[in-house]
Amino acid sequence: MMKKDKLQGKKDYLSYRTKALQQYEIAYHLLNVTFPLVKDPKLLVGVMQNIFNSLEGGVEAILDYEKQLGLVPDYHFKMQSKLDLFKLKSAKRHNIPQPLIDVIFYLHNALEMHKKSPMAFQRGNKFVVCTHDYQMQTISIDDIKDYLEKNRKFLSITDTILRLK
Repeated sequence: MMKKDKLQGKKDYLSYRTKALQQYEIAYHLLNVTFPLVKDPKLLVGVMQNIFNSLEGGVEAILDYEKQLGLVPDYHFKMQSKLDLFKLKSAKRHNIPQPLIDVIFYLHNALEMHKKSPMAFQRGNKFVVCTHDYQMQTISIDDIKDYLEKNRKFLSITDTILRLK
């Protein structure tokens, strides 16, 4: 029975890793193939969502792997609590560069802001999201390319942590 539990646990963090890789590939394709054809800045929000989903999968893979090793306690299923635990324990333990951690939190907050925003519009080659108190956040192609590159680096670190490299 214990052997089966260990195999099931390994399957969990590997499935999170697979999800992360799939979401990265989708974001990459949307940004480098679909966006140049369509040229619709609204598509950038979808790319950003896929990048965040990929980062989230990487975070979940690391947390699940460390939970099996007894390095992190059981955690809630809410994304914010997972991110906080990851930042507090896993990121420090593995010396994950601060810019990679920052992009995870930034994308989480930006996507939440977009969901709650009363207004979003296109301005040139950028997508602009406004809050209720008219704070504006712009999303450009260069921003998304930077997020995607950080996503790639994070997935590489994830594979190292999971001892897959």
